[in-house]
Amino acid sequence: MVERAGRRGTWWMVGLVVLAVAAAGTTYSVLGRRAEEPATAGPPSPPVTRPSAAAGSSGPPGDKRMLAEIDAVLKTRASAVRTGQLAQFLQHLDPQNSALRRRHQQLFGNLRKLGLRHLSYRREGGWVPEPQPQHGSEARAFRVMMLVQVTGIDPAPRFVPLGYTFAERGGRWLLVDDDDLAGEQDRGTYREPWDLGPIEAVRGPGVLVVVPANERANGRRLVGEARRATPAVRAALKRSPAGVLVIAMADQRSMDTGWQTGGHPAAAVAVQNFSPVTAAATRFEVTGSRVVINPTERTKADRFLLAHEFTHAAMAPLGGKAPTWLVEGLAEYVEFRLTSRHGDHQRVADRRRTLLRQAIPAVRRLPTDNDFRGAYDEQSYGVSWIVVEYLADEYGISTLNALYADLARGPEDAAARERALRQHLDTSEAELVAAVKEYDG
Repeated sequence: MVERAGRRGTWWMVGLVVLAVAAAGTTYSVLGRRAEEPATAGPPSPPVTRPSAAAGSSGPPGDKRMLAEIDAVLKTRASAVRTGQLAQFLQHLDPQNSALRRRHQQLFGNLRKLGLRHLSYRREGGWVPEPQPQHGSEARAFRVMMLVQVTGIDPAPRFVPLGYTFAERGGRWLLVDDDDLAGEQDRGTYREPWDLGPIEAVRGPGVLVVVPANERANGRRLVGEARRATPAVRAALKRSPAGVLVIAMADQRSMDTGWQTGGHPAAAVAVQNFSPVTAAATRFEVTGSRVVINPTERTKADRFLLAHEFTHAAMAPLGGKAPTWLVEGLAEYVEFRLTSRHGDHQRVADRRRTLLRQAIPAVRRLPTDNDFRGAYDEQSYGVSWIVVEYLADEYGISTLNALYADLARGPEDAAARERALRQHLDTSEAELVAAVKEYDG
């Protein structure tokens, strides 16, 4: 359990938002979007709600009528899913596009299986001409925000970016395409499980596992593993996620190609869920996480891997600015506690002893965020685990949680992190490193 072929990870949004502390949680104010993301970019970031340069809702009367009809179509489709009306869901699709209609019939069935508390669609203020000429010169492409909340799992609706194209057919505005580039800048290569063919949704206490339709047995297995992981997180951290959607699909598109660590795909990723906190959807907060298991790992993923990822999910609402050594070290700490308590104490003890003898003496500083992206990420994980275990033993989990919450709010600069260490631990980074070198486990 100590070593894995693929590493797990949690992905934080970087460079796209300004953190603002609110009583309800960590709130993100959207400023803009970087022109280029790093190779290890994380999950889709919140949409920037702004009119397109091409057109907007304040156009001529024809545009206003078009926008009103499109809004009505989106509202009707959301209502159809909530009430189970397939014909209503399909009635505004292009009748000549049989492939589109098949996809959306499957989409309807998949969304119904999830057990949704909320589903709605919001159109952005502007539009652009459809880049695919087969839909006609008057076709219009829109960025659309899908807001979806799974009953018993999501504390608030999370946003999902879409690119929808509408065209007028016989005096009615119909949905004619759903893969337009209008949504690609948010989506990357990741696709939601309900877009990847027939699914099964298997529920357990505080967890919903989504698997391919022919893998329900694996879904039940993962629910059982999750039931053993969640108490371990709660016992170690004195907190746990309210609910987690676990995605274990066979399709490689369920994992973004950028979700890598140490140069190879992660075994699983805790992907943050963003929910709008303003009516205009200009600010978002992290309200939880969903756990996406690498398709190659989906039948092998166990309670230990889930405990690691559920730790990320539990801590995510505190903010995304905590140093990676603390983020990953805490998840390793929870995972190894569970491993030890499930009869593999000796392996954990051996791993600790090896790190204390070989890695810790060479440590000159706490692992940096960049250390987890290079060739030495495995050692960085191990060193971070030892540091967090020392902190938990020496200061207690309450102090560790307070330190995490403070660092998670940011800022991310070294001086601020040093101040947090002194405030909560009455020590500096150099003194902490020296103390860890004296730690005997």
